[in-house]
Amino acid sequence: MGPHRWDDDERLLEDLGAALRGVAPASDALLAAGDAAFAWRTVDAEVAALCYDSHLDGELALRGGTIGAAALTRSLVFEGGALSVDIEITAETLRGQLLPPVAGEVVVMTAAGEVGRAVVDELGSFRLASPLPGLIRLRCDTPTGTLMTGWVQI
Repeated sequence: MGPHRWDDDERLLEDLGAALRGVAPASDALLAAGDAAFAWRTVDAEVAALCYDSHLDGELALRGGTIGAAALTRSLVFEGGALSVDIEITAETLRGQLLPPVAGEVVVMTAAGEVGRAVVDELGSFRLASPLPGLIRLRCDTPTGTLMTGWVQI
C-alpha cells in the first residue's frame, strides 16, 4: 500500500479492503481471550437481588375467577447496596425507577445481548418497550457506579 489516498471515499475503501485481505483469521485462543476480557467489563458492578415479585404474591394468586388488569402487570423490586430498582412490566412497556432517585442509563439485556436502552431522568424514572418473554436482566449505569440485577424470567 502506497501513500494515504484518503481524500476520496472510494480510495479509502480500497485501502481498507487491501489491509483486511492481509490479515489472518483470529485463532481460537485469541477469540477466547477476547470473550474473557469482554466478560470482565462489569466485574465492578454491584449485583442487585430480587426481593419482590408480584407473580409470587399470595394475595394476587388467591384472587378468584376474574383476571383483572393487576394480574397483567408484573412488579419487580431489586435491591443492591445503596440503590434499588423498581420495575413494572406490562404487555407494552417496562417502566421503572431507581431509588434513591438518580439520573443515568438503563440497559435491558438477554443472553443474546442488549435488547433495549433508556435514559433515566433526574427523578430516577425510565420507560421502554416491554421485552419479549424470556430471561432478562437490567444494567443500571449511574454517576456513582453500575448496578446489575439478577436474571428474571418474564
